[in-house]
Amino acid sequence: MLLKQFIFILLITSGVSGQAVASEMITIGWLENVRIDDSEYRLKAKIDTGADNSSINAEDVIEFSKEGEQWVKFSLRNAWNKHYSITKPVIKTTRIKMKNGNVQQRFVIELEVRLGKISKLVKVNLVDRSHFKYQLLIGRSFLGPQFLVDSSRTFTVTD
Repeated sequence: MLLKQFIFILLITSGVSGQAVASEMITIGWLENVRIDDSEYRLKAKIDTGADNSSINAEDVIEFSKEGEQWVKFSLRNAWNKHYSITKPVIKTTRIKMKNGNVQQRFVIELEVRLGKISKLVKVNLVDRSHFKYQLLIGRSFLGPQFLVDSSRTFTVTD
């Protein structure tokens, strides 16, 4: 109830009709199944409203040049231990400042991520997330105005 009141106040103060916006939003949980690049490959994704961008666990990353452009090939492994290989052009290299103060260089690619019936092309940075339980972290750049996150729920969206 408190969350709904907060959202209503937020929408009212921004000059938007709460009823119109809330009815168009899809409520998702903090953990959801997603599909990658219009395939049947599924990943459990942690939804992180504190993260600007999305990150994916990239194993065995190979950087190479193709027609004068920088590309990467890497592998994913989902919770069901199925492997998936991805080859994409590098959009950019970004610098991420870690909590400990260190700076990490990461490749950024574009992936099509489908959550339920909504599919978006989103920039995703490649990182070693093997020590995390969930291999994909979805940040605000994917969520946009279409999703409302209910942190008390999981796996709310079906294909």
